[in-house]
Amino acid sequence: MFTLKQLAVFDAVARLGSVSEAAGELAMTQPAASMALQQLESALRTELFMRVQRRLVLSHQGKVLQPLARSMLNNANEIQALINSKVFTSHLRIGASATIGDHMLDQLCGRFMAAHPNVRLSVTILPAFEVINRVDEMALDVGLIEFVSVRPTLDVIRWRDETLTVFCSPKNPLALRKNVTVSELAEQRWCLQQRFADSRRQFTLEMLKRVPSIDITLESDSVAVLIKAVEAGIGVSCLPRPCIARGLTEGRLCELHVSDLDLRVPLSIVSHKLVKHSDIHSSFIEMVVGHPWV
Repeated sequence: MFTLKQLAVFDAVARLGSVSEAAGELAMTQPAASMALQQLESALRTELFMRVQRRLVLSHQGKVLQPLARSMLNNANEIQALINSKVFTSHLRIGASATIGDHMLDQLCGRFMAAHPNVRLSVTILPAFEVINRVDEMALDVGLIEFVSVRPTLDVIRWRDETLTVFCSPKNPLALRKNVTVSELAEQRWCLQQRFADSRRQFTLEMLKRVPSIDITLESDSVAVLIKAVEAGIGVSCLPRPCIARGLTEGRLCELHVSDLDLRVPLSIVSHKLVKHSDIHSSFIEMVVGHPWV
């Protein structure tokens, strides 16, 4: 028979690709983690990993085992929580795209931890496609992204639509206009997110339906850099409204009202279909969906 400890080592190695990294996460020595993995493979009479360029990659049997192991560990955590509520019994790994993680998730984490003090959260900010990949690989439990992902292995909840906002410095002549045309925007210099950002993709697709090109003078995966550049008058930009809400309120930024542009971006929650999720996982999703986002 195998043990939960062996499954925990397998789960960590599957996520991290390394016995030493798994041992560090589980506060074990590397020899002890290696022994646990060998014992599991011996009990199951199969190899669970292949070595590829110094990393451990799941074998076919390992891929079959991974969601089952993660489900069993989730169940074990819930049993422990029922017996002893004074210890950290659950670990929820969350991944979010930059605009959600940096400008929306901070509203939620404090509230969630106050409601679930015995849960340990890990929040990772990544490009949306990387969040999807890591949820698919079960390295993350929940992903929050800026578009609707379609993969047969993932459950997707479209929890809301966010509105992109075109904005400029109050010193920009366009700031005095009640409405701005797409042609006028095309004459501006633009400060935009990197190409992998879905907000950037949505905006540029909408613009290029109507004008042949736009002048992108600055690209950055840092929303703060883009906002500072716009404040300095380097150009105009377009970001989800939560990213610039404070700047608009404080008068450092000015919203531009543009007709004939569809600037809605769907926000989605993704989880793996094959994993039996914990009550904590479900509680987090319920709080995201029910949170009064501003």
